[in-house]
Amino acid sequence: MSGGVTDKLCEWLCSVHYEELPAEVRNSAVNVVLDSVGGMLACSTLPEAKSIVDFVEALGGKPECTIIGHTQRAAVVGAAMANGAMAHGDEVDPVHLSSAGGHVAAGPLPTALTVGEWVGASGKDVLRALALGYEVGGRLMTILYRERDYVARRFYHTSVAGALGSAVAAGSLLRLNRRELQSALGLAAYQAAGPDNMTRDPGHMGKTFQVAAANRNGVTAALLAQRGCFVPLDILDGAFFDAFLGNADLGRELLDRLGDYYAITDVMHKRYPAGSPNQTYLQGLFRLLDQHGIRPKEIQEIEIHIPKRGVHRIPTTRHASISGEIVCAMAAVHGKLDFYQIHDPTAVATPAVEEMRRRVRFVARDDWQGMEHGRHAIVRLTTTQSRKLEEEIWFQPMNRRDIEEKFGALVVPRLGKEKSRSVQELVERLENAESVRPLMEELAGAA
Repeated sequence: MSGGVTDKLCEWLCSVHYEELPAEVRNSAVNVVLDSVGGMLACSTLPEAKSIVDFVEALGGKPECTIIGHTQRAAVVGAAMANGAMAHGDEVDPVHLSSAGGHVAAGPLPTALTVGEWVGASGKDVLRALALGYEVGGRLMTILYRERDYVARRFYHTSVAGALGSAVAAGSLLRLNRRELQSALGLAAYQAAGPDNMTRDPGHMGKTFQVAAANRNGVTAALLAQRGCFVPLDILDGAFFDAFLGNADLGRELLDRLGDYYAITDVMHKRYPAGSPNQTYLQGLFRLLDQHGIRPKEIQEIEIHIPKRGVHRIPTTRHASISGEIVCAMAAVHGKLDFYQIHDPTAVATPAVEEMRRRVRFVARDDWQGMEHGRHAIVRLTTTQSRKLEEEIWFQPMNRRDIEEKFGALVVPRLGKEKSRSVQELVERLENAESVRPLMEELAGAA
């Protein structure tokens, strides 16, 4: 549809040069790469990610692209799938601030690195692809997150938005024209899926696979479009939003402030290796523990107030990094939340953690309906001496130094200090790099 939402969006995406991106956008893109790469290296050892790496290796094909953290190489589509698995192998990757959830970066980032390596793209081209893929993914995520009901419409918005964000990132690096990019979005949307029964998943395989598939599907869509595969060019003009949300008119929001507001400036980098609903209250809990010198044995009860939808997303059946009771209990017992500890079944199942879990209670706030309340929490702590402490808190965003410290905590245990420093420097210099390949080479072979 000429002049429709899809057409106008793709016209803009194809016209934006890297140098035209505001400094804030370029800086945010580098932060997303640093944060995401740190998480991918840590997650590359997790069983869910390794199972997908093994599957991709079994498929065979040309060893064209790096699989991050592994010695194996794979063809571009398989490598995008494996790297996508690591990008959301756990709950450590960035989410979208305006919705306080939705793993937008896990769609375009693995694709940008993988396809960028495949075509020998410059650092600027990779960062541009990430920023534009995030632009589409972030705008879609905000709509999907707001409109989707967690009970009535059970689809996983991250994998849906991720497929289209990945297609845009790949299309940018393949230099698709406007018509080809419209086809790529349509082809990606045809593959977008993700039923969300994951509230009953005791592991992380469902989320890991769906994001891996989103990257696989987005790259596939862009490659097919490059080869001339044609589909109707108006997927975002009604059909997409009607199918997923029952409201065909929502696509018009994708054009709001286009070129003025950039979604990638709205990233919520996670302080802790846990699901989004846990982020804010953990800040409040640690503040109470630190300010009042509370030791674990002095805690009688911890009461956490978060929005009702957040409580729905962190039931006790879920993986330790998502289950609110386990996350809160481990934080209270250890005074910190460590990625490698929360992925150690023996550390999760200690008597101290099990006992603390029984003292944790979540309160679902029906009155916190706005999306902004995803960044809002109240922590009430009662001590064994009957002291009652309270902290009401809104999420405090991470700055660059915080992201660097998080990167070190995730990567040094895997690579050692020297190689971790080398990876960080390559990311920091990415904007001026002639090719992304040296970074990808440094990310290979750690497992």
